[in-house]
Amino acid sequence: MAEPLRFAGSHGPRNDRSWQANSAVTSLAHASFSTPTPYGCGRINAIRNHEQIREFCRFLAHEWGGNRHHSYAVPSRGKSSAWSRTVDGKWSANGLADAVSKYASSGKSFSENKAELDQLAADLQSAIRRNSNNEVCAILREIMHWGGVDNRHRQKRTFEWIERNADEISAKLSNAVNLIKDDRASLDSFDGVNLIMNSTMTKIVSLADPEQRLVIYDGRIGGALGFFVARFTEEREIHQYDVADQLLFAVDREAKRSPETKRIHFPALFGKTRDRCHASMVRWASQLIWQVAKECQASPREIEAALFMWGYNVAEEPED
Repeated sequence: MAEPLRFAGSHGPRNDRSWQANSAVTSLAHASFSTPTPYGCGRINAIRNHEQIREFCRFLAHEWGGNRHHSYAVPSRGKSSAWSRTVDGKWSANGLADAVSKYASSGKSFSENKAELDQLAADLQSAIRRNSNNEVCAILREIMHWGGVDNRHRQKRTFEWIERNADEISAKLSNAVNLIKDDRASLDSFDGVNLIMNSTMTKIVSLADPEQRLVIYDGRIGGALGFFVARFTEEREIHQYDVADQLLFAVDREAKRSPETKRIHFPALFGKTRDRCHASMVRWASQLIWQVAKECQASPREIEAALFMWGYNVAEEPED
């Protein structure tokens, strides 16, 4: 059973000075989200933010059973060519539940993909428990292949980190999982040397978590969450400076993954403190998705999969 959701207060990236330097678009909001204090404005803001996040969870849970239309073109060339043929060049869904029914990744349906994920998770967790570091490294390569992120040139930093820490990889992954799940813990260890976090590593830590409470956070998930935050703020006329820290999800700057609107802007997923930022996103998204799953009686993996499909392209306007 899922534990009651806890929303971290001031541990998020927007309260980090280097994060602020990389996120000028949100700088005007910082004064409103200072560290909560027992009395006065800080506490009022903390309560307001907490309620806004819970309201967004309810909003997203409603979207699960809703009929919001979303569609985008799927390129007929490249890695998406096979998928493009199956959808006649255009993917569309009405609501998040419908998006899961139209899940496709490497030619696999949601149920087929989940079965593969579950097996990888079981194998990885078993190897970590036995501190079998060689076996863990072999499974990590399988996970990277599953995720299509096993290109040594593109994933040079990840491969180098795994190889450098091969003799203690079980302990490193366990530490990463525990730090992210403890919303009171500092994420400073994700400094790009001791621990790293990126779209590839989110797949790994998600499967390494024995409780399976950590979700995968990549450009597609971030883009989809940003898409729904943007709709949430538009429909309730919430301005940028009134948006809670934990709803300002860091997003990929690839044009089709950017959910930017005139009303709301999102920080970049990359930058000087990218590892700590990405770890924060895994923490925030995991807390939120678990709560949404609980409210709409779906599994967190289903919510994650729906967002994954939705977030392939969030820049195209849905048809009327």
